Amino acid sequence: MPRRNPAHPKPSTPQPNRPTAKTPKPTQSPYLTLFRATPLERIAMIRQGVPAQDAKQLFATLDIGQGTGLAALNLSPATVNKKAKQGASLSPEESERVIGCARLVGQLEAMIQESGNSKNFDAAAWIARWLTEPLPAFAGTRPADLMDTMEGQALVSSTLAKLQSGAYA
Repeated sequence: MPRRNPAHPKPSTPQPNRPTAKTPKPTQSPYLTLFRATPLERIAMIRQGVPAQDAKQLFATLDIGQGTGLAALNLSPATVNKKAKQGASLSPEESERVIGCARLVGQLEAMIQESGNSKNFDAAAWIARWLTEPLPAFAGTRPADLMDTMEGQALVSSTLAKLQSGAYA
């Protein structure tokens, strides 16, 4: 087994499962991997810090725009861009908000898989639209406007879960 260079630590964000010659497995999205990670695994990722480039990639994938996405998490675009250019990681506090947002995409992917009809469903595009639309469940507030705190992220996650049962349909 090759040794890992200590100067290059294990990536802080989950990587898709890689099939091996012995046990081919379908690739799982990094969002779903993050959602299914244990709380202790997510805490370790938060403490290590999310690479700033990964945070930028999250908003590129969500297609809501870097400025909008970073503002929703109360992150400075200038700081994130500077850290990304330097190859640096976000602080644990910043990382926690980014991981919470990425976990939300994984939550939706898990819900769609559980429904049995995940083919051709773009969870990132759906969640990007949902986050930016005012919702009656939040008294007309957009879910994105609640994503800057952990309490807000928990409320958004809980509401998303209720959609599966039809409580807010």
